[in-house]
Amino acid sequence: MANVYRSISDEEYQQIVDAIPLIAILIGGADDNFDDHEKEWAKKIVHIRTFANDMELKPIYQDLEPVFEEKIHTFYKGLPSNPEERGKEISKRLSKLNSILPKLKISIASRIYESFIEFAEQVAKASGGFLRMLSVSAEESVWIGLPMLDPIFFMDEEE
Repeated sequence: MANVYRSISDEEYQQIVDAIPLIAILIGGADDNFDDHEKEWAKKIVHIRTFANDMELKPIYQDLEPVFEEKIHTFYKGLPSNPEERGKEISKRLSKLNSILPKLKISIASRIYESFIEFAEQVAKASGGFLRMLSVSAEESVWIGLPMLDPIFFMDEEE
């Protein structure tokens, strides 16, 4: 765990890491069809973020990448098969981040929040539409903004 996460426990850090595959399942499976294309796209995003991300967020994705597919499989298997029930269960799990993220520096918590929102949007756009891109289903649109998470905004004075 990187130094910037020392204000939270290892278990809390793991919940942040685990949020990413849960978001992939929530969005990709919202229409009850979490297809291979969505899974592969989510895996590519995680891989890209291991090196093309800001320094404070890289450790999250670096810790996740080697176990991402396994976590997707394990979480998916352990969740309800009904997409509505699955969405509610994932929402309940993700809402626990609302007590964890505020323990971090606000600039980092904000970037994690934004990273999760962007990840959800990218997974949603991975399937359907023109060339299987840029289409969000009605079921995905319910979850795409991750309404269970309290928004965290931070304006950097240097920007």
